[in-house]
Amino acid sequence: MKNDFLSMREFIDIPDMSMHESIENFQNFIDQFEDKQTYPYGFMANSAVSKNMTIVDYYTKQEFETISFVSNNYLGLSHHPKVKQAAIDAIEKYGVGTCAAPPIGGYISIHKELEDKLAKLHGKEKAILFNSGYSANIGVFQNMFNKSDIVFTDMFVHASIYDGLKNNTNVKIYKHNDMDYLELILKRAQGNYRNMTIVVDGVFSQDGDLANLPAICDLAEKYGAMVFVDDAHGAGVLGKNGKGTLDHFGVEDRVDLVIGTFSKSMGTAGGYIAGSEKLIEYMRHYSRSSIFSVSVAPAIVAAASKAIDLFTEEPQHIQKLWDNARYLKKKLVENGFDIGNSETPITPLMIRDDEKTLFTARKLLENGIYVIPAIYPAVKINDSRFRVSITAQHETSDLDIFCKLLLEINQKYDLKLTN
Repeated sequence: MKNDFLSMREFIDIPDMSMHESIENFQNFIDQFEDKQTYPYGFMANSAVSKNMTIVDYYTKQEFETISFVSNNYLGLSHHPKVKQAAIDAIEKYGVGTCAAPPIGGYISIHKELEDKLAKLHGKEKAILFNSGYSANIGVFQNMFNKSDIVFTDMFVHASIYDGLKNNTNVKIYKHNDMDYLELILKRAQGNYRNMTIVVDGVFSQDGDLANLPAICDLAEKYGAMVFVDDAHGAGVLGKNGKGTLDHFGVEDRVDLVIGTFSKSMGTAGGYIAGSEKLIEYMRHYSRSSIFSVSVAPAIVAAASKAIDLFTEEPQHIQKLWDNARYLKKKLVENGFDIGNSETPITPLMIRDDEKTLFTARKLLENGIYVIPAIYPAVKINDSRFRVSITAQHETSDLDIFCKLLLEINQKYDLKLTN
């Protein structure tokens, strides 16, 4: 298969092209998807986003009954009866929304209860809620630093961190998990800035590997830097009873701020930050994405709170997730597929060819497997893959079907996906 697929990078900031001309030119990128019927925004579910999904084909309007590997609902708690009932009960008591921001009447008792529960989960004193993990990162990084400060960030952190940091402070990006280079740039910066802060993901969302938090904390203490960790994919997955990546490494007391989301293990939507009482109170007054947004809906708050109760008190949910992840990883590796350096249930199936990745995703869908191709800008150029999202809902038979179909498609179309 010839790889002449144009990436989005080739359509960004074209000199001397007006906005209207850029939009017209971008249609060339969209048109590429038509021949192979792989337009990434073209597929819609006619069902809940779960292990089994009914997908409507954008092109033919045909419905496919699929086994899905697209959701980060790691523990399957978005469909747990107790989580759903908690949301229903909250709607009955508080209504479907507050219609007010936290400082002007939108802060209610269940917000405080969930904040306390999140602080305890991460070994911190206090927490604040946001409407998404994205807005939590924006709320932290747009307001905490300025040009007197410098932030050191791993090149693979989530896009929301980069968006929060844009134009607000000095940023130094270091090669993924390269502790030698991180120490070099910390040493060079020491004494030249008001604050130095190291920012990482606990679990990196595309590769599924972990930040080297013990080494990062050592360097932070050596050079006088703070440490902020986005643990979106760690909470509910790693650590004792799902306490996250900080607990997994035993560094809860060495990390200044934790950022998280309800949209993964907690099965809902929304975000939060947790840290010391004084730091959180500072952010409560300065974080614009909290101050000027309506407070998180009561049903979401109640559902997330119940989800935390479940995964901290019923470890079988996390155990099932890890059993499934280990089983699928083993089968993929035994069959010659490249899953990178994943250490978590996030399983990247590396293809490194955009056109081939899109084509394979289409053929899998036609055969009842729903996976999402990750191409630029979600990943680096020539680093395309499937991010296979394994959950506790999957059965061994689902994982076997996925591997069997992947092998059959690889052989039938001579895709050369295996070593």
